[in-house]
Amino acid sequence: MLRMLGVVVAVTVVALAESEFTRHPTFPPADLVDAADRTPLAQWYADTAHTAATATGLTERDRELLRWTAAEYIAARKAGTVTCLEYAVTLVHRMHFYEDTQMFIATSKVLIPQLVLEEANRLDAEAEMGGVESIGPLYGLPVPMKGTMATVDYPSSAGNSLLDSAVGKKDAAFTALFRKANAIVFGKTNVPDFAASWVTMNPLNGRTMNLYDGHLTSGGSSGGSALAVAAHVAPVAATEDTGGSTRHPAFQNNNFGYDPTRNHYPNQGNPGITYTNDQVGLNARTLGDILLIDAAVLGTVREHAAARKAVRAKPVSDFTVGLPQFPFVELELPTDAYNMFGLKNGPVSVALKAKYDKAIEVLSAAGFGTVRAEWPDVESKWFGRKVNAALETLFSNRRINNADFDGLLAPQLHSFTGQMAEWILTYTNANVSLADIWASSLDGGDGHSPRGFYGFSARTDESQFRAMGHVQAEKLKTWNSYFETTGVDVIMTPGQRCDAITYEGMANSSLKLRVRQPDGSVVDEDSSLFGCNCVAYFAFKDIPIPKVMVPTGLDDKGYPTAVAFWGRGVPESKLFDDDFAKTHDIAFLHTVDRLVTAMHAEPSLQRQDAPTVAQSLKAGKISPDEHNPDEL
Repeated sequence: MLRMLGVVVAVTVVALAESEFTRHPTFPPADLVDAADRTPLAQWYADTAHTAATATGLTERDRELLRWTAAEYIAARKAGTVTCLEYAVTLVHRMHFYEDTQMFIATSKVLIPQLVLEEANRLDAEAEMGGVESIGPLYGLPVPMKGTMATVDYPSSAGNSLLDSAVGKKDAAFTALFRKANAIVFGKTNVPDFAASWVTMNPLNGRTMNLYDGHLTSGGSSGGSALAVAAHVAPVAATEDTGGSTRHPAFQNNNFGYDPTRNHYPNQGNPGITYTNDQVGLNARTLGDILLIDAAVLGTVREHAAARKAVRAKPVSDFTVGLPQFPFVELELPTDAYNMFGLKNGPVSVALKAKYDKAIEVLSAAGFGTVRAEWPDVESKWFGRKVNAALETLFSNRRINNADFDGLLAPQLHSFTGQMAEWILTYTNANVSLADIWASSLDGGDGHSPRGFYGFSARTDESQFRAMGHVQAEKLKTWNSYFETTGVDVIMTPGQRCDAITYEGMANSSLKLRVRQPDGSVVDEDSSLFGCNCVAYFAFKDIPIPKVMVPTGLDDKGYPTAVAFWGRGVPESKLFDDDFAKTHDIAFLHTVDRLVTAMHAEPSLQRQDAPTVAQSLKAGKISPDEHNPDEL
């Protein structure tokens, strides 16, 4: 039996000998994970918390290059003040310094120096022969790929130990776009087995650390990519989001996280969990880099220029931000709501609410309009009365095929194991069964159970899965009704409900959740990771809407904080139009960029590097040591 998602999932586990792989020392011991009392497991995580070091041996030139955004690197490469090789060497050295953080899949990490520097040399030679514009539009920018994405040069394991040496038959489509744009694929970042967790770890590659605090997770499932960005190993990295896997790591690492409209970028070659939610995306330290990458890989430079001009031409007073409270600021479910996962009512954490309120204050002071309104009320068959349209869409029981139907999450996961098998067959040379994959995907505590997610494939039936098409159109109509009734340009919410997630808190479900009591008071109660993250990352995820996680600095504990901006969904007539999805997000992104510019004028809301990272990148020499490319 697996404890996962607030429910108990019955599974049959195929025995896998421990000798078939070596358990990484940062992955918890089996006896602690298997114990009924997971308090000792939580203590083990606390005792083995990572201690971040400050990088030394950096020259002033090193620090200059490491501080660069992607835009700054490209400008320098075009001007001839840096070569692809010099920049790549600096980033590879940076990666080696952070080896103890498990940001890369191990079999990928050993190949990075050779493959990255060979490609950097090749691009420099091409620029020498054909002019620097011949290596545009990304000019040899190194970009880490999420470890789930298939690649022909790095092993394609999706974080699973049995696939550690699997060779990719072809690149994932998103990876291919980066290569076509003359980016350098900078290895494969660490992920949980088949991206099935909000915690980035697996038994072979270990757990990905967090530089802001050793007790924090790096989020999941794109935690390795997010950490690479936060550590200044790369200015931008490829990610993917099914239920927060781009946004939650961005939150945990104080990054920008762009989760696009479904099929804005092509998803082929990334092993999907659903056919509705999954979408590859980006993490970066600046929103400007996300805009740059988006235009470069999709060839939409003109569209971006036009959108930027239009957005910048509008007076500030013409922009309006929607501020609905339900379900993101405070969850308030009536007793007759269909609450499959036992979610508890209550507001977001005090620290996140304070940052959210500060962001509203700053935007209002800058002249942006705000609308404090909820979704319109609709007649509900389930509730037998008028209710908030979002409540009706997410928490009513439609009873499909004579069975309860969850509007929040479960039916989307019906195809997970089938998509997993399809990816293994199509994109790798591996000869493994789903039973083997299941057995090798080990638990790491209450909040890390990939098999708990796999098990959802058997928990909903085909008729409910097919009904998702109807429900998706209904959800899209509900989402867009907020924009239609209020006239807002974007919605802003807190990034998530709980403060940044710790390993020990996720391990034994002792994370702190603010819970509304019957008398109206609010108290902190112990919560599972699912209880903290479910609504923030799964609500409305199965419809095509753009989202950006925006860092808002650190709280009093030094933990990252963020707000999320949400855009209008595609028109219902464009629900399955991939060409439309390629440009749908552009105006939204530039609108968010203008909001962020105003918001980050307030110092307390600005993105901050982790203290040891900031220290290592300060101007002025720390050590006279120099880098020698031949050392690699």
